[in-house]
Amino acid sequence: MDPASVDEPSVHPFWQDDLREYGPWAPADPDCGAIPAGWLVGSGLAHGTVVVARTCASTMELASRLVSQGLLGPWGAVISARQTQGRGQLRRPWASLAGNLHASIVLPPAPGEGAWTHAISDLLPLVVGHVFSEVLGRLGTDLRIKWPNDILQCGRKVGGMLIEERNGTSIVGVGLNLVDSPDDSQMREDHSVPAAKIRLPFFSSGPLALLDQLVNHGENVYAVMLDEIPPPRFISMFESKLAWFGRIILVKEGDDSSYEALLTGLSLDGGLVLRRDGGESVLYSGSIFPL
Repeated sequence: MDPASVDEPSVHPFWQDDLREYGPWAPADPDCGAIPAGWLVGSGLAHGTVVVARTCASTMELASRLVSQGLLGPWGAVISARQTQGRGQLRRPWASLAGNLHASIVLPPAPGEGAWTHAISDLLPLVVGHVFSEVLGRLGTDLRIKWPNDILQCGRKVGGMLIEERNGTSIVGVGLNLVDSPDDSQMREDHSVPAAKIRLPFFSSGPLALLDQLVNHGENVYAVMLDEIPPPRFISMFESKLAWFGRIILVKEGDDSSYEALLTGLSLDGGLVLRRDGGESVLYSGSIFPL
């Protein structure tokens, strides 16, 4: 890739060293309907193909198209310097600020045998949260997961995850606030915690290098966990990463009802176990807030 091209307005300066480090980059085939001309395809990152877009609407949508055309396999990824229609849980808009990480990673098929065969579908969001927190933990940070898919550091939201299944393939979208974060006025009214930039003491590169870490080391963490850690033990491990574990929280469910409850842990199928009024219940859908 021509180093001068990284100065285009759509590419944040934080990308420059990464683009030079991981080049040379091959321009995408203009005859390929899935990848418009002007985008870049590389195979020097991690173990699979990585598609890098200067601008795209959504890395999730692009990754899904590439998978459907057989151009992206397990642990392949899409990353974009600028994402114009990023989204989070329940299709809420995601603020994709320049210089931050906006990427989607294709996950491997569910295991065909063993302890995780039937458990993986329910626990996949927690498994992905565990994998990302383990990889980022190697870079000097201590993270908590706000059930089911927000990434917190020191009580502030520094990233989020979204998993979607398309034609039997699971794709995880991940956003991390590397250089900028939305201020409170940009957050939706019912946000539970303020946003912040993630602090990674042992990491000083850009989004591409961080994606390399998430894919390369993440694949290893994922494989070891499915081979060596049965689901009940995983649940116990994950509870140590759970934001507000053992604390009273405010719960809001879909019918706008709200109540306070003690967060006591996780059920074996990934629900949030709550205690109130002398009894226990399991929450599978709703929003939680710290008190």
